Amino acid sequence: MGEKEIIALLRHKRHDWMNQIQLIQGYASLGKQERLMDQIGQIKEEAEQERRLLNSRAPHFTLWMLSFNHDVDQFRLRYELKEEIDLSRHDLDLLANGRRLFELMEDHKTDGELYEGTVTLYKGDQPTVIGMSWEWEGTFRNGNELKKKLDEVGYISTIFEDQELSVEMTIE
Repeated sequence: MGEKEIIALLRHKRHDWMNQIQLIQGYASLGKQERLMDQIGQIKEEAEQERRLLNSRAPHFTLWMLSFNHDVDQFRLRYELKEEIDLSRHDLDLLANGRRLFELMEDHKTDGELYEGTVTLYKGDQPTVIGMSWEWEGTFRNGNELKKKLDEVGYISTIFEDQELSVEMTIE
């Protein structure tokens, strides 16, 4: 990632922060204490997840995750790390698997549809194993074909009525 891309990413992050501050100001000025506290709680949780990702020692995967929503128009992705995880050993594998999943999904997206997803990273059953759970909502074209392709790659996938996609990956 070059200097221009880094500046664009920082500009995007600043824009997101300003939007959140405006929401807080709006709720405060309207006296909506409950909504204000919910928004602050959401910001704190997002900051905690970002801290865990930045501390995961996986620079390639981290940059891809942080720039995903800025770089991709029809997809919005949130991430969750269940706990502090050292991903350094798996950095390039995580990146390759994330990109591969996204490529397969791109082939089955519907024009004009917004896809919202969450990826959860967690420690696997062995000390060197990382689990990734992807959940996507949106209308996929030929969902059974997408599931077949995902399964052929070695992922465990489920698609519900071409509307919800769930994919499990294990990175060893």
